[in-house]
Amino acid sequence: MRSSMKKAGVTAVLVLIAATISACGWMYTKDYSEEVQENEIDLPEDETEGSGNIGEGFGSRQTQGFAGESTQDAQIDFSALREKNPDIFAWIYIPDTAIDCPVLQSEQSDTYYEDHNAYGEEDDTGAVYIELANLTSMCDFNTVLHGKTGADEKGLFADLYRFADPDFFAGHEYAYVYLDGNVLTYEIFAAYERENTSLIRTYDFTYLSGCDKFLDDLYGTRDMTMNLREGWDNLSAYSYLITLTTQREPDAESQFVVIAALVQDEAGTISRVVTE
Repeated sequence: MRSSMKKAGVTAVLVLIAATISACGWMYTKDYSEEVQENEIDLPEDETEGSGNIGEGFGSRQTQGFAGESTQDAQIDFSALREKNPDIFAWIYIPDTAIDCPVLQSEQSDTYYEDHNAYGEEDDTGAVYIELANLTSMCDFNTVLHGKTGADEKGLFADLYRFADPDFFAGHEYAYVYLDGNVLTYEIFAAYERENTSLIRTYDFTYLSGCDKFLDDLYGTRDMTMNLREGWDNLSAYSYLITLTTQREPDAESQFVVIAALVQDEAGTISRVVTE
């Protein structure tokens, strides 16, 4: 079931239709006729506050950021964001959750934003980030985004655990990644617990074999608690995925992952060559 929706005009057109994402070198067809909203983006009418402690100035529904940025009205000023921290390259938003915050990549260390916030200040809350092995263009087969949950359930990605609930999973299909000059729409198709190992180091996503191995392991998962949306059994190494990862403790034996596939590339810039 879906929450009631309101229409918010934005500069980017998010039209969810039966689409061929030709610029990405990948074809996936699905009936989005009920979702077509020309020149508009659908946002929840009543935002759920969620459990995440996003941090003052970045994505809070109560306090917008220093540039007034918020996906609620699609006003994200990347120039202003980069003036505060040049490591910011994207913004992620998942409706009906507290996940509405910048995404960063540090040139210093893959773990830098484990204990630094989006301003680059020391902060155990951390920030949402990708590792150096991933491209900030979002053109990789699988872009892995990390965010903390913490024992107090108030981390930036704490609301990912809501996708463990089959009802919440069924009613919340989309995640949005804003880039400077582009908006990417992803459909969430899987959510489950996996071994707390590095996806980047376990699979080499720069090669066809690594992409195929990831998909084989995904489809081969035998976990009764895994939520998997129907109609997503034809992904390939030519697809574009994001995997959101979190865990309650740094040394936890498992991590919770939410996986989504690209269904709309507004600017048509997502493309790559797949190496055999």
